[in-house]
Amino acid sequence: MKGRIDFYNSYEQEHKIFNNNVKKFWALIGLTFSVYLLVTVNDLWLFLLTYAMLTSIGAWGLNIVSGFAGQISLAHGAFIGIGTYTAFVLGGNISNNLLSYELDMAIWLPFAGLVPMAFGFLISPVTSKLKGLNLGLFSIGVVYFALHIFQNFKTVTGGSGLGRKSPDFILFGFNFEKGLNIFNLYLDEKDLIALFSLLILVISGIGVKNIARTKIGRAYFSIRDRDIAAEAIGVDLLKYKASAYGLASFYAGICGALMFSFTGGVEPNQFNFVYSVLFIAIVIIGGAGTVLGPLFGSFFFILMPTVIEEFIHYFGLFEGSVSFNLAQIERVIFGLFIIVFLIFEPRGLWGIWFRLRNYFKAWPFSY
Repeated sequence: MKGRIDFYNSYEQEHKIFNNNVKKFWALIGLTFSVYLLVTVNDLWLFLLTYAMLTSIGAWGLNIVSGFAGQISLAHGAFIGIGTYTAFVLGGNISNNLLSYELDMAIWLPFAGLVPMAFGFLISPVTSKLKGLNLGLFSIGVVYFALHIFQNFKTVTGGSGLGRKSPDFILFGFNFEKGLNIFNLYLDEKDLIALFSLLILVISGIGVKNIARTKIGRAYFSIRDRDIAAEAIGVDLLKYKASAYGLASFYAGICGALMFSFTGGVEPNQFNFVYSVLFIAIVIIGGAGTVLGPLFGSFFFILMPTVIEEFIHYFGLFEGSVSFNLAQIERVIFGLFIIVFLIFEPRGLWGIWFRLRNYFKAWPFSY
């Protein structure tokens, strides 16, 4: 078929992100459709789609350290918190009670990733030496230590129960709040934030794909599958485990900075142990160790409760007999789906998509 490569002549050719014209075409179609969807949906779905995109960035970070490198990390929420408060301090409006510098997003967003990344590297000498249950317990300790700092460092976080407001979306002097006219199409602040989130999502996704297809990714996979064998063939365990934690923390920080700037503020207790577990659930349901899995899991996690609620209201189910709320639906569904996916589909939603894709690629000879 024209545009497809029947035989690859090199490893590099096979592992290009878009190694044939068909992939390029569908990538362009997907990007165009995403932009169209974001500028046409109502405010509720725009909020949910934006939140799902930003959640995906954080889920990709956890997938790097746990899915790719096979290291247990229950402290992901702590690194999201560090990135969030880095952004809030550097970009927050100057206040008498809170530490703020009111800097441009071009400054606070990169630092929101770099500061958690530094903390990830800081604890890596310890995490690189631990395995299994011991590593999990250590990461839980990191969560509660960070939570204690967040609750009591009031000049940065605002304190437990109060929190603080987010910085404004001002990029290179342009305030998203003003909106923008493009070809007689007016984009308000919510539209601009959604489109900017899509841009960051695409850049982050390409970054994860590049990690997976390069020497770094192959080193991660070898550590995940058998670290002793990986070390025997020359993989530097300390170096690559440290880089996995650093990259995961960077993605976590970017996720937190944008997510809670988008929602308008945050309270320290948000970054508790349960918050980290939610990201683990997202990665498992989407498909750990895959590039698209965390993306699938994030959209499922964010959109499914609202889809179920709309379905119940549309058909008038259980009206007057059972009181539903999103939190209850979310907990029940995610508990069930984690169990179902672990038993019947360990590769998660990605595994289902993979089988469907291969079926239609091989059609009419699928069997």
